[in-house]
Amino acid sequence: LSIGTVGGIIAINLGHELIHKDPRLENWTGGLMLASVTYAGFKVEHVRGHHVHVSTPEDASSSGYNQSLYHFLPRAFVRNFVNAWKLEKEYLARKGHANVSVYNELIWWYGISALFALGYGLVWGWMGVVFFIGQSFFAALTLEVVNYIEHYGLVRQRLDNGKFEPTRPHHSWNANDHASNLLLINLQKHSDHHARPNKKYQHLQSYDVEDAPQLPFGYPLMVLLSLIPQFWMKVMNPKVLDWRKRFYPELKEWPEN
Repeated sequence: LSIGTVGGIIAINLGHELIHKDPRLENWTGGLMLASVTYAGFKVEHVRGHHVHVSTPEDASSSGYNQSLYHFLPRAFVRNFVNAWKLEKEYLARKGHANVSVYNELIWWYGISALFALGYGLVWGWMGVVFFIGQSFFAALTLEVVNYIEHYGLVRQRLDNGKFEPTRPHHSWNANDHASNLLLINLQKHSDHHARPNKKYQHLQSYDVEDAPQLPFGYPLMVLLSLIPQFWMKVMNPKVLDWRKRFYPELKEWPEN
């Protein structure tokens, strides 16, 4: 549990920063970090899926209003895994490559995860393999709990042309807590990250309440709060309703999830 949680904070969080970078060394290092917790699908789905569909019903990593963490998690795990393979297949088809080929990066990354598991098994036997799988699960769980927090109840509106409006800072929850921003390399400045995905973490800016919705606490406390849906909704639902009035005053009716 502890190693997996640290893996979620370090392997996935730092890997997340690196997979947004164009230089191959940085991008592949991010993939290797994700492979160390068997969550390579995030490398594909996050960049090509989540950042495209964030705060819409098409995104498995955006939680809906009144949706509990325990309703969100299993759907996020399954949909994100399946969507990663779908996106990679579509990408390879555009490049003229077969899905099952050396060009499929997911096969490589999950293959590296298998080598990690094999190494644990050779050193520590079956208990080493179980440990590797267990820490991978808790690392992925940490990530998806944070995903639940980052966009809870926030919705991008569909335009007359059928497309969704561009992603703006008010489509992600922002937190200006200095201590946890240091710990999480500014991940809580999520509003700016989604508005400008290629911006380096050290240059991400904080937003005031006029420009982006604000979490009442940093991620560590918000994670604990999300574990108890009754408390979570008591704190967050009024904030979502206030967000609706502030940024979409012309809308009178909203879907509940």
